Order: sequence, then structure tokens, then C-alpha cells
Amino acid sequence: MERLRDYLSALPEAAKQLLSAEIARARARGDDVPGGDLILAALGAAAPAAKPAAPAAPAERPDATPRFLFRPLEPFLIDERLETKCRGRIMRGSLSSIWTYFKRDLQPDAMAELERVARAAEDGGDEAPVASAIAQALPTLAAAAKAALDLAASSEQERKRLTVRLGDDRVKEDLVDILAILAEQQVIAGSVSKAPNGIKNLADEGLANARAMLEPIATHRPQALPYCLALLQNRLVQRAQLARLAVLVAESDDPVKIAATPYKAAVDLVIADIERATQRISRALKEGNGERAQAGIKEFHDSIRSLRTDMSLVGDGVWQKRLGKLRADLSGLLSAQIENLPGEVRRVLRPRQKSDHAMAPLSEETVQEIEARLDLLICCRNHASEIALNEITSRVFSEIQGYLDPTLTQLMDSIRAAPDTDRELKISQIEAAVRFSARIFGQSYAQLLQKAADVAIASGKAAR
Repeated sequence: MERLRDYLSALPEAAKQLLSAEIARARARGDDVPGGDLILAALGAAAPAAKPAAPAAPAERPDATPRFLFRPLEPFLIDERLETKCRGRIMRGSLSSIWTYFKRDLQPDAMAELERVARAAEDGGDEAPVASAIAQALPTLAAAAKAALDLAASSEQERKRLTVRLGDDRVKEDLVDILAILAEQQVIAGSVSKAPNGIKNLADEGLANARAMLEPIATHRPQALPYCLALLQNRLVQRAQLARLAVLVAESDDPVKIAATPYKAAVDLVIADIERATQRISRALKEGNGERAQAGIKEFHDSIRSLRTDMSLVGDGVWQKRLGKLRADLSGLLSAQIENLPGEVRRVLRPRQKSDHAMAPLSEETVQEIEARLDLLICCRNHASEIALNEITSRVFSEIQGYLDPTLTQLMDSIRAAPDTDRELKISQIEAAVRFSARIFGQSYAQLLQKAADVAIASGKAAR
């Protein structure tokens, strides 16, 4: 305590005041500050009375205007940032930057008026006035934005200026999509309005009907085709089947011939979906969400397989290179998750050194973590062909399989004469090994192991 007082008394006066103020603020919030009185006493300050918290300021209302203005974009929005921009897919995060640009730099007066109408519409519960105001403001807003994009395309200085205002080049690319969709929103929405939701198999008559629906767009408004294809993709159960339209129109599975048609956007959308699946897997693994990671792996596998079935992906074209990179990236990501799994299983199940003190059993968290990684291993093994993981999944699975069976036998033998100090640990190891075996050998075999384990544990109790 004396050392603490000496340390605190030696602090500069400004530091003492800052520390005292922080303790006072924490107490004002109702937080407990262990040792706070001692610290304040050592600082030579009386503990200030906690002031009642100021009444919370009313929450600022979110701006409803961009929600009304950008509502037609909802089917095209994605949460991921793709490495390569894909027409028909817009980052959700771009909308706030673009709205700020509209309001601050492009047409501040018009946007202020639009905000006033939107607030009134929200308060009154009638959206008709704001829809009318948007329809009136949109032509001049779009013309001004297009002029800014054209100016940026003609001058490097203007390009940099626009990029700074928007945030980055990807937002600028998304702005191009937004202007195209808002300009043709009626045509785009109507292009696939007759298509059913939840199309299970885009083939035969359904494929021909889809082409018939989109052919007028491809002929007369090709600039709108990527957005119509994106809407159609949203109606497919197997989203990668969208590429079949491109193959049908090109009358070939050759990527070069497909890329020469307006329907090449269909392949771009499918590859964008595959990249999004990769990002979702990565995010799920970081968050520890095994089910979402496995769903992403299955989606990645099924999409790649569907695309390879419908198209010839040999060679080193742009699409082939992108798919190769995505497969390599995912393979590296998943390999890091499973390659050290045998070592983790051995670490948990290995015999411990004898001790005079009772050893704690395995924690449920530890066992569940390994179970989740075993589930990931099995998922990778089942889908290894399209993720370039055949060798590592076979090796890791065989290594764990070869370790579990004899190790469980040894654990059941040792439990019969286990001393009190490590009996609970060994029981928890046996239970964990049975649970791991359910993943590796199947539930039927694991049930037999569980019965044998119960007998071994019971006989150990009887022998004591």
C-alpha cells in the first residue's frame, strides 16, 4: 500500500486530476471501481459525490430519405466487398457514402427539400408524396451524377476529386450501377416479373422461357441486362444455374464464345456468388459459427461443380483464373483449420503424469471446440473435390481414425485401476473420445463404444 501511495503521489498534477475525474465519471455511471476510495485518498482528493447522470438526449432520427430513394436497389445489395466489381451487385455500405455525396456535394438544395418531404411522409404515414418527389428529383439528380462521372473519366484530377468525395473507386463503380438501375427500374423489375419464385431447376422449358423473357432486354437495352439477370438469379434455388442462360445463348460451353455475348454477365454473377461464399466462410470461422461455415462450403462446392458441368473451364482465361484463385484461397483457409486437428485430439486424450492432487476433468468448452472442428473436417472431406483438399482431408481423417480406436481402448483399461486423483479426468477423456468417435466412425459404432465405456467405468467403481 505504501508503494502505491508513493507511486500516486509522484504522479504529475495533471495525471492526478485526470485519474480522479475518470473515477468520478465511472461512479456517476453507476460502475463499481474497486479500490477507488483508496486511490482517491492517496491522490489527496476526497471522493466526489456521484452526480446524477444527465438525462439521455433524444436519439437522433435516422434519415428516411435514402431509404425511400434507394428502395429499388434492395434486390441488388450485398454485404461483401468483392475483389472484382460485378455489375448487378452493389455493396450495401456504398449507399451511405453516395447519399452523403448527393446531399453535400451534388445537389444540396434539392436533397434538403427531398429530406423535408420524406420526414413529412414518415410522420404522416403516407409515402405517396415522397414517391412523387423522388420521381421529380431523380432525372436532374441522375443527370448531375452522370456528368460528374463523365468529368471524372476525362480528367485524372477530377477522378481523384470524385473518388475522395465518394470514399473509394468501388463506391464510384457502385454509383454507375445505382444510376443505371434507378433510370430503368420499371423495365428491370418487369423483365422477370412473370418468372416464378424458387425455381428449382433452370432447364428445358424453364430455361427457354427465361431466355424469351430476357431477349427483348438483351436486344434493345443491353445495358440493363446484368440487372435483369441479377433479379432472375435471386429466384433460383441453385443460383449457379444462371450460367446455363449464357451457354444457351452462345450455343457453346466455350468461355471465349460465351464472353462474346451480352449474357456473359450471368457468369460474372455466378462467380461473384462463389466469392461471396468464400467471404462468408471466412467470417463464420472467425466468429466460431461452424454451421454457417459448413453451409458456405457446401454452397461453394455446389456452385463450382454446377459451373464446371455447364461450362468448359479448361485453359487460363479470366474466369478460370478467378475460380482458381478462389479455390486456392479457400483451400488455404480451411487447411489452417484442420491440419493441426490430430495434435489437438492427442493433446486432449493423452495420459497425464501421475499427481498427488486431483486433476480437473476436461471442460465442456474444450470438447465442443474439437467436435466443431471435426464436423468441419468431415464437411471439407465430403466436398474436397472442388476445394483442392483431397490430400489433406484424407490424411487428417485417417490419422485421427487410427488414433481414436486404440486410445479409447487404453483409456477404458486404465479406468478400472485409476486412482482417485485422475479418475474424473479419465472418465471425461473416455466420454470425449466416444463423442469424437461418433463424428469419425458414425453413431452406431459410437453407441457400442458408449456401452463398453459404461461397463468399464462401472467396473472401476466396483473395484475401488
